[in-house]
Amino acid sequence: MSLPYVRLSKLVLSVLAASALAGCGAKPDAGPNSAGTGAAPSGNTVKIISSLPMTGSALGQSQSIVNGIQQALDETKSTVCDGQLKIQYEKYDDATAAAGKWDPAQVTQNANKAVADKSVVAVIGHFNSGAAKLSIPILNRDNLVMVSPANTYPGLTKPGKGEGKEPDVYYPNGKRNYTRIVPTDDLQGSAAAKWANSQGVKRVYILDDQELYGKGIAIKL
Repeated sequence: MSLPYVRLSKLVLSVLAASALAGCGAKPDAGPNSAGTGAAPSGNTVKIISSLPMTGSALGQSQSIVNGIQQALDETKSTVCDGQLKIQYEKYDDATAAAGKWDPAQVTQNANKAVADKSVVAVIGHFNSGAAKLSIPILNRDNLVMVSPANTYPGLTKPGKGEGKEPDVYYPNGKRNYTRIVPTDDLQGSAAAKWANSQGVKRVYILDDQELYGKGIAIKL
């Protein structure tokens, strides 16, 4: 298990506990899918899901994240609010064998599935920024909290750092339901370039995979 991903997963759960499950004082039957509203779903059990590529080239990294999530839950006995609420965790695969990585159709299917399940209060994901572009608006319409342990594309949250009407285009209800716990490409790329320069590097040859992450880092290097 990758220690950094364990720490990231614990931090993700801490963020979710502070946001999606902020309504610990609310009555258990306060209402469905009330993430960020100070109310909890009906019953004494709430569900957190992850939507990560559990098939294909990113499986190793995604499995480390899942392991970290499970470890963090085990340490709290899968409860929050001083034991008032029990957390049920379910992992979704946002990749397909045919694509060998995250698949747009699978991503949107997962997001719609999360919205339809009224016991879900928060989503952990995605691993890929391109996938997050598709999920955030779907979850936003239902006020469903989403926290990513890996997305770095600036346009998801930073005005003037992306394209067109980003990031507002991802938040149709006007409220931000998404956050991430890692530095964005505009910070990572410049930091990497400065480090390379400090090591005496004067010229570099840059390759990228044409994904949002690859292009974003390459542009800033």
